[in-house]
Amino acid sequence: MRRRSVIPSFLLFCILAAACSGATEKPAAAPDGGQPKYGGTLVVASPGDPGPLNPAITTSGLTHPVTGQMFNGLVRLDRDLKPQPDLAKSWDVSGDQKTYTFRLQEGVRWHDGRPFTSDDVKFSFEQVLVKFSQRTQAALGPVLDSIAAPDPNTVVFKLKRPYAPLLELLDEDNGAILPKHLYEGTDPFTNPANAKPVGTGPFKFDSALPGDRITLVRNPDYFKKGEPYLDSVVFRIIAAPPQAMQALQAGEAGLILFPIPPLVDQLRKLPGVVVTEKGREGFARVIRLIPNLRRKPFDDVRVRQAIAYAVDRDFIAKTAYAGQFQPATGPISRGLPWAYTGDVKKYPRDLEKAKALLDEAGLKPGADGVRLRTSFIFDQSFAAAADLLKQQLAEVGIAVDQQLTDFSGWVKKLYIDWDFDLGYSQLTDPPDPDFGAKSVFTCTSIVKVPFVNGGGYCNPKVDDLFIQAAAETDRDKRAKLYRDVQQLIVEDQPQIFLVDGIGPWAYSDRFRGFEDAGAKAPYYFAHTVWDTRGGPAPKPSK
Repeated sequence: MRRRSVIPSFLLFCILAAACSGATEKPAAAPDGGQPKYGGTLVVASPGDPGPLNPAITTSGLTHPVTGQMFNGLVRLDRDLKPQPDLAKSWDVSGDQKTYTFRLQEGVRWHDGRPFTSDDVKFSFEQVLVKFSQRTQAALGPVLDSIAAPDPNTVVFKLKRPYAPLLELLDEDNGAILPKHLYEGTDPFTNPANAKPVGTGPFKFDSALPGDRITLVRNPDYFKKGEPYLDSVVFRIIAAPPQAMQALQAGEAGLILFPIPPLVDQLRKLPGVVVTEKGREGFARVIRLIPNLRRKPFDDVRVRQAIAYAVDRDFIAKTAYAGQFQPATGPISRGLPWAYTGDVKKYPRDLEKAKALLDEAGLKPGADGVRLRTSFIFDQSFAAAADLLKQQLAEVGIAVDQQLTDFSGWVKKLYIDWDFDLGYSQLTDPPDPDFGAKSVFTCTSIVKVPFVNGGGYCNPKVDDLFIQAAAETDRDKRAKLYRDVQQLIVEDQPQIFLVDGIGPWAYSDRFRGFEDAGAKAPYYFAHTVWDTRGGPAPKPSK
């Protein structure tokens, strides 16, 4: 089967969001003391159409909030980013760290009534995830030896070498399990089930009106007894942020998934609205400028370092991101504290140093003061920061031609065609750098696939450190290796790291339980959410 590139219509990585220090909460006590109630409909304001509803072929941040309510992984991550049971009720790891044995939940059924078995897990990983899911392929492909399904309720992963973050990779985000009976022998990109998905999750697909809404309804036979609480979840596509806020304020929506920074300050002032980062611990991100290292003069480290010195990160964080992000120091977010280090080469704003480096690189100013004319591709979500960067780079003689495009056009130019001078990205750091930062900086990830190493950076020393870190099972030793990675990358400046944060979501305090779903709650929240206006549990299905 021919491999295809996936370019989703939108992506969580591209939503502007607020940093930990900026988010506020206004919790409200439930009238009954906090006991979940049943019934009600949650309307979610989503900024774009999710595209095909197959979570195993895309990392799109607009697909997974929908599919995460219908599908499961083997595990889910709690708010400390630790794996908890999902389709796997328990697991054992061999002494040599190369064999993982998962015991599956019993009695689980797909939404069409067919039984879920270990064959579904084996098929999903071997035939779809490791072949077509960019993150899972890059992380698991090199280390996976085999997957066995010795009985319907047992799955055994055998690895070629220890792989420390395996469990963190196996949630719905990177390890969604598909029904083998619907996907076997088909193209997973065109399978009709992508339009009417069949999962094992707490909600079932009901209907879709393209460009308008998707409606999910309660799965009365969900294997986690007592869940879910809501009768239905409706994803309404509301592209304009002010309209999303108005819908929340009017009670026409109960949740805004990705409020942009200017909206967050207004949302905080609304009565009955909770603005919080709880439940989003798995979405830390570093927003960065990406030079195309295949093109001169960006193949010269002095030019990249000059740009780093010319950028005013503090001003960008305060202005373009409304003070809701922090200046970034490197490729790994502070939101992953065990792996992050600030002990790297610093690039405080220093125009004279920037000019001196450009001089050394042979980029002398012309009569008009311009040393270099270049172009910058971006989409609307980065427009405010792009304006500031244009102004700041002009101060050292770099003239920037702004090329605003839509999201898909920007992705195609940067990641598929490599047709750009300067680009940008807002890549999320997943719970482990091995399936986050690694895919952006290694030589082997220079492939024409969205959201990998579009800039073309290659340093074999960095690749080797990533390999060592993935195989090291001692977290302190892994952290040391990632510190070395960050120091090398920041010295090379293959990307100019701008700002760093996580970002809140906002919801009506009529609803409870959002943060109870774990560290990636926006991707699988609805099983724990309940409506304070609800009632007693429904009668069990026959």
